[in-house]
Amino acid sequence: MDRLRKSLILLAVIAVPAAAHSTFAPPEELCFASGATTYKLTPKAASADYRVKFDNAAPRPDLRMALVDRPEIADFVLADDFSAAPGNACRAVAPVKTIKIDSEARAPDVTVSFGPGDTIPDFRIYVHSVRYSHQDVAALLATLWKAQQSLKLAEHR
Repeated sequence: MDRLRKSLILLAVIAVPAAAHSTFAPPEELCFASGATTYKLTPKAASADYRVKFDNAAPRPDLRMALVDRPEIADFVLADDFSAAPGNACRAVAPVKTIKIDSEARAPDVTVSFGPGDTIPDFRIYVHSVRYSHQDVAALLATLWKAQQSLKLAEHR
């Protein structure tokens, strides 16, 4: 009995810190590499490179998006492998641009609406991920779109 008690105590000493780490650990940074730039979603950025606002009531949103349930009808698909593979996409050699989803922003860089069924969206997105929410993916796509618009504007000058 004494041996069983010692084994259980040892197991508890090992298991409790491991469980506490997974419960209280900060959320994984969400990064996405596109071309020569890495985009990092961060809710705590004081001055993010891109601020994305979601507003379904906006009279003239920059982008209208719709969530779809089949990848073959989507314009943008993000699916991950659900594994807990080690590594961090935020540790990149490429420059990192920060993205903040900010519902209170008065002058966001991009305003996105998820339109009702009768609205023709600019993009249809499909998300199958344990890491990224639909809103995260929409913010990434909106940022990629905004960055592309800025490049086109710079080329015309």
